[in-house]
Amino acid sequence: QRQADTWNARDREGFFATYADDCEVTAPGFTGKGRQGLEEFWSLWMDGFPDNQVIVGLVFAEGDHLAEESRFEGTNSGPLAGPDGSQIPATGLRASAAFSALSTVRGDKVATTRFYFDQVELLTQLGLMPA
Repeated sequence: QRQADTWNARDREGFFATYADDCEVTAPGFTGKGRQGLEEFWSLWMDGFPDNQVIVGLVFAEGDHLAEESRFEGTNSGPLAGPDGSQIPATGLRASAAFSALSTVRGDKVATTRFYFDQVELLTQLGLMPA
């Protein structure tokens, strides 16, 4: 919840503080490590969807593992990074996409997070793929 709260408040440093210095974050088409990886992940989503919000659904914890099922909602009013590194112009369309995240915690910091979401659904909502 602390991650979602700092994300939704646009508290970049607060969000980064929830991760270990040597963290790894992966998502479809993205792998980042450490502070640089977090910066890239943050920019990717905040630049493309400046008004985005994460709505936390279910969170389960067992030992040092966390599982989350939540929703990402926002308007694509900024450019998106294409899989080849190109810039995809903003569509101006609103998207609402379910995602899951699996994390490993070390102490009170997140060491790894693997995000999963349906890329086709997201791209279809943005008008970048046929329905």
